[in-house]
Amino acid sequence: MPVLIGLYIIYVVIVFPLCVLLGFLAAALAVPLTYVMALVQVLGLQSPALPPSRSWPAPPVKGEPAVPGYFHGVAAGDLFRVVEVAFGYCRARWSAVGETVSESIDSEAGLISGPPVVGAVVGGAIGTVFGGFWFVVAAAVHAAVVAVSVGVVSLTGLILRGVDSGLLRLKNVRMVCPHCFERVPYPAYVCAGAGCGYLHQDVRPGRYGVIRRICDGCGTRLPTLLLFGSARLEARCPHQGCGRPLEHRPGEAPEIVLPFFGAAGAGKTRLLYGIVRLLRSWTEQGALTAEFADRETERSLDGVETFLEPGRATPKTTVDLPRGQIIRITARNGTRILHLFDAAGERFYLTDTTQELRYLDKARTFLLVIDPLSVPGFWDRLTEDEQDRLTGVRSAAPSPDLAYQQTHQEMEAMGVRLSRARLAVAFSRADLLDGPDDPEGVESWAREELGLGNLLRSMRHNFGEIRFFRTAAVTAVDGSVHRSVGELTRWLLNHDGIDLPGDRT
Repeated sequence: MPVLIGLYIIYVVIVFPLCVLLGFLAAALAVPLTYVMALVQVLGLQSPALPPSRSWPAPPVKGEPAVPGYFHGVAAGDLFRVVEVAFGYCRARWSAVGETVSESIDSEAGLISGPPVVGAVVGGAIGTVFGGFWFVVAAAVHAAVVAVSVGVVSLTGLILRGVDSGLLRLKNVRMVCPHCFERVPYPAYVCAGAGCGYLHQDVRPGRYGVIRRICDGCGTRLPTLLLFGSARLEARCPHQGCGRPLEHRPGEAPEIVLPFFGAAGAGKTRLLYGIVRLLRSWTEQGALTAEFADRETERSLDGVETFLEPGRATPKTTVDLPRGQIIRITARNGTRILHLFDAAGERFYLTDTTQELRYLDKARTFLLVIDPLSVPGFWDRLTEDEQDRLTGVRSAAPSPDLAYQQTHQEMEAMGVRLSRARLAVAFSRADLLDGPDDPEGVESWAREELGLGNLLRSMRHNFGEIRFFRTAAVTAVDGSVHRSVGELTRWLLNHDGIDLPGDRT
């Protein structure tokens, strides 16, 4: 018996510390390796048996039908998921150890199996503390990588947004909606996925992706910036209450807003048709390329040359809010998008209706059209024969002073800096009335013959730059537009960087 006790003591003395060491080593290695295993399971294998991922912090509800970018919530959620899975593995391992200890103590061979098991448990407990330190280190490294990655991705997104905005500013691209007349900071885009149609309000780099975003509806990858090709997508106005299509691919080129204003019947629409016809004739000659930028403009302006024939009446403009007619002009020195706004003359008589023309504060150049025949003093000085000849074309509008004064006051109220704005004053009916063609001569003619001295002084006082024209929006037998339209068009557009055929005036 004493021999057996001695042997047992020797057995315990040898086995117990050895098992403590082995238990320590096993736990010290197993605990941090458990984190690595969880990392592989969550990020690599993505086993469906794992608990669902969570986003931290939760993405804000913005109505964006896009999948949040990995480093904008998902990565942090995966970090917590890895820790959760690793703890689950550790708990399962210690539960198994507890069952083994219980079975060993309760078994008939407990005296033999007990010492190594207890030793392994003691060593495992110590090893767990040691391994737990490296578990925390691994988790901290993971968290640091996530934090740095989130920071880098966020900073990259901000830089890309800044570069894109800087390029737009450098190219002087300021987008305008032709329907609601508001500035478009960035278009909304319709998902390009077949049959999807989800509208992405803000595709720029951010929470939903830096270079590409994924549509939550169909999984289509969409570019996030004009730099990456978002202009190829179907654009919409982002303003609430509008949302109308922007077919002219906003953001690709600088946009020019050119408002026509003046009394009813002054010839604004006919002059617009003349400018359109001139641009198309230059296109036919190969001097530049002018194309209708959307289907609505094409429907409105295709075939307008028929209304420029001498003696042909132009359809009366409706008093509804005008929709911008958009023409894409590509010349030797680049591309410009031209918005032509032609509102009915009746809208320039009253404050309420003029205030609705919110495109006025988006323009730097304005075109005032005046019918000389509408000036009572000038009309009364015409001979009876001249009056009989011109009665059919004379507009019944009030004096041009009313339309001008009302409109320029609303421009100022809208914040337009008229001292930096340009005004072209076009006197229509040049094909029916004799008069000078040079700008200085036209101004003198308007002052002396038309008696518009007070109006001209007001214009000079309000606007930074003014040029006077006598125009005839008619075509010759060969279909060419009256040369006065070319002189006017060059002055209107050369200032915005469009290199048009002919000499600058």
